[in-house]
Amino acid sequence: MNEWKYRPPLLSPRSGHEVAAAGDHLFVLGGTDGDLVHSSVETRHARGDGEWHHVCPMPVPRSGFAAAVVGGIVYAAGGTGRGGAALDAVDRYDPERDEWHPAPALPVPLAAASAAGLDGRVYVAGGVVGDADPAQHATDAVRVLDPADPRPHWVPVAPMPTPRAQFRLVATEAHLYALGGLPSRAQDALASVERYCPESDRWEAVAPMHKRRGSPGAAVVGTKIVVVGGGPAPVDDPTARDRTAEVFDPGTGYWVLPGTLLPHGRASLVCATVSAHRILAIGGSANTYGSVVTIPDVLSLKLP
Repeated sequence: MNEWKYRPPLLSPRSGHEVAAAGDHLFVLGGTDGDLVHSSVETRHARGDGEWHHVCPMPVPRSGFAAAVVGGIVYAAGGTGRGGAALDAVDRYDPERDEWHPAPALPVPLAAASAAGLDGRVYVAGGVVGDADPAQHATDAVRVLDPADPRPHWVPVAPMPTPRAQFRLVATEAHLYALGGLPSRAQDALASVERYCPESDRWEAVAPMHKRRGSPGAAVVGTKIVVVGGGPAPVDDPTARDRTAEVFDPGTGYWVLPGTLLPHGRASLVCATVSAHRILAIGGSANTYGSVVTIPDVLSLKLP
């Protein structure tokens, strides 16, 4: 496998942010630089020179939220605002008009959840409900929004077998995959992976990752799922930042752990696909020579 290569960095360091691909553009939304929670949104062409520029900011600042794309529209759901409280607000972004508008709110305030779009619907899974639990135990709940419904609202579907927060939900052509995450703030991360079939409304376990990963990045590249970074311990632990990536082939059901390493261990990053064989690792919280810093770095990796 090729090595990670540096691309033009974000305009602002970000962790707890999100990424969305709509049309031929990537959008990086919100997050925190370690002090300030952002409402700003940066964009770049999926291909080309990779330079970032700002577009219309989100209506509210968010960190640790969930984002998905359905029908070319970007949805940002829940998260934590500048006051530290969990949010139930959902906003939708139209890239063609560069405008944000409100969408149906979540039934409960939700932070550290994950989202994906599949078959014209937005799925939001897991996370931590509200602010009343100091241990931040994760939920297993999964909710779906159909924007084409005459009266769109969030509907519960089958819960995940394993409660997860600070994990990744990704969509292939026919399934959702829940990858890693944390059962609660103080517990070690998960290596387990579960797959959801919308037709049967059922979850099933698939092969676990080689490593436990909390707050990783993940994306579907071609027919495969790539998971990058994250770590085995709660993200508050400076050692909870891994340099490896893993590749899952749904056709064989196996994970491969290549030898290619990030320059530094990284968690709370996002990943995006820019071609059938190339993935980006964007921002995050990195362990650089023993110090944990929020970074703007963007790295590119070409898969075999």
